[in-house]
Amino acid sequence: MAPSLDFANAERWSSLARVVDPRTRSNRLAIGGTLTAALVVGLLLLLGLDAGLSPFSAAIGVFLAWAIGRELDPDNPAAAAIAMPVSFGLLVLLGPSSLLVSTGVLLGARMTAGTVGSPLRPLDIAGIIGLSALLGATTIGVVGVAAMIVGVFFDEPRRSRSTAIIAASTTVFVVAALITGVEWSWTAPDAAGWATLVVGAVAAVAVVPAASPSSLCDHRTGPVRGERVTAARGMAGIAVLAGFALAGEAGIVALAGTAVAALAGTAIRRMLSYRRPVPSV
Repeated sequence: MAPSLDFANAERWSSLARVVDPRTRSNRLAIGGTLTAALVVGLLLLLGLDAGLSPFSAAIGVFLAWAIGRELDPDNPAAAAIAMPVSFGLLVLLGPSSLLVSTGVLLGARMTAGTVGSPLRPLDIAGIIGLSALLGATTIGVVGVAAMIVGVFFDEPRRSRSTAIIAASTTVFVVAALITGVEWSWTAPDAAGWATLVVGAVAAVAVVPAASPSSLCDHRTGPVRGERVTAARGMAGIAVLAGFALAGEAGIVALAGTAVAALAGTAIRRMLSYRRPVPSV
C-alpha cells in the first residue's frame, strides 16, 4: 500500500481519503502519469487533432485507473502503474469514462478490499450518500451505488450502522433518479466495445483468487486479507459486466478507462510475475 503523509489527526475527518504522498515512487508515477495524460490530450487539441476527450477527463480517468489498481493489488504498485497507459489507450479509443460511476467503484473496491483499516467517519458517510444522489442522475449510476453498498457491507462491522448507510444511499439514489427522470436505453457495442468487454471479463477471471497480501491497512490496524482483495476484484469485474447489461456500449465505456484498465493492469502484473519478479515501483 502506498503510504500517506502523516497529517495530524487526519483520520478524524476521513478514513476513505488517501493522501498521494509524492515522496513514494508509485505515487510520483501516479502524479506524473496523470499530468502526462492531460498534457498529451491538450497538445493534440492544440494541433487540431480530436482525441475524443478533454485533458481533464484524460487526467482523472488515468488517475482513477491507478487508484482502483492500488486497491485490487495492494502488494504490487506495478499493477496500478501498468493500468495507467492501458487506461489512456482505452480512453482515446472509446472516449471518456464516467467519473462518477468510476469513483463509486473505487470507493466500493477500497471498502471491500479492507485497505482502510479504520471505521467510516461521518465525512465518509456523507460522501457516500452525496455521491449516491449524484449517481441517481446518471444512466448506470446504479452500478456505482451497488459497488459502494457492497463495500459498506464488507467494511462496516456494525450491522445496524451499515444498514442505515445502505438504506440512506439507496433512498437518495432512487429519489434523484425519479426527480431527474433518467431514461434507460441499451445500445449494442461496436467491435472496440466488445473487445474491451472481453478484456475486462478475462482479466477479472484471471486475477482471482488473490494471493495473501503482506501489506498493512492504511491506518496500520492489521494486515489486508486475501479474501477481501479477492472480493474487491470480483466486485470490479461484476461492475463492468453490470454496466454492459444495463446500457450496452455506454456501460462499457463508463468503466473502460478505469475499472477495466485496473483489472487489466492487475492481470498483466500477475502474468509477468509468473515469468520473472516484477520490481516494486
